This record gives sequence, structure tokens and C-alpha cells, in this order.
Amino acid sequence: MRRSFFVIAVLTFGSALLLAQSSEVPPIDIYGAYSHSSNFGVGQSGWLASANYDLEPNLGVEADLSGGYGSESLGTIAIILPGVPNSINSRMHSFNVGPRFTYRPSSTNNADAFGHLLFGFSHTNVSATGASQSDTSYSWILGGGGDYFFTEHLGGRVQIDLLRTNFFDHGDNHARVGLGVVYRFGTSR
Repeated sequence: MRRSFFVIAVLTFGSALLLAQSSEVPPIDIYGAYSHSSNFGVGQSGWLASANYDLEPNLGVEADLSGGYGSESLGTIAIILPGVPNSINSRMHSFNVGPRFTYRPSSTNNADAFGHLLFGFSHTNVSATGASQSDTSYSWILGGGGDYFFTEHLGGRVQIDLLRTNFFDHGDNHARVGLGVVYRFGTSR
């Protein structure tokens, strides 16, 4: 009982702190980045783009679009065993939408941190010499990141996410890291 009371008190106090933050920032931001993730053990380099619109100072709606592409060499096994392909190629695209919660310290508008929970779908294609399989599945993303603004509108972002898919009826977690540029605009509220 005491633990439940403590959890409720922390959540209430934390919510009050979020609502008391400064909101003198433009409500729209767009983000473009290099990203790295994996799909079925194949490392993927790619891109990540997102847009966010703040409905309230700390609550926004975010859309996230990403693509990753990779190839994994099978090395000597392809030489030893006839008919085994030299490499496996993989690509994955995702589109997800959902809420984003942003923390902006009231002392400065140069830095902020955010967390998001997004829902949507992902598509993959895995291929090797002479064979290819593709699938589309429901996906979700749980993650967050931080922004540092060099000017009122232009900044850098680091983002870390967990992308969950269910390709080929097999649930899989894909860690995703993004590093890029964020631009915010619109009339400050």
C-alpha cells in the first residue's frame, strides 16, 4: 500500500513538473538522420525522418518513416558448400505514428528530451542468390532522444529506439540509433 502511494505521488509530482515547463518554442519540428539498425542479424545502415506537431507544450503527435539496407557475407561457408549464396541482403521500411512527450527545462530552450510510443507497420525483404522473401507486419516503436539547438530553429538530435516487428510470424526486436539534424518552426505559443 505504501509503495502504491509512493508511485502515485511520484507520477503526480512528475506530471506537475512537466506542465510547469516553458513553452516558448515553435510547435513543429522535422528531423532527418542517418540510422543504424538490424534485421535478422544483418546490420543495416539507412535513414530516418520524422515530423512532430505539439498539441500542448509537452504533448505532440509524431510520424516516423525509416529505411534500412544491409548485406551480410557468408564467407567461407559459401565456398565450402555448393549452392550456398555468397551473401544475404536485407532491407526494412517502417511507418509509425503516435504520441510524443517532450521535457523542456524552463531555464533554457536550447536542449530538450523526449520519449515516444508509435504504432504502424513495417515491411522487409530478405534475399540471397536466387531466392527472396518479403513480409509486412504490424510494428511499434518505444524510444526517445535528446535535441540540442544551436540556433532558435536548427539543432542536432540523438535518438535511440526499440522497433518491434512480427515478420514471418516471428516477433523480433530491432534496436535503432539515429543521429541527425532537427529543424523547428511555426509560431511560438
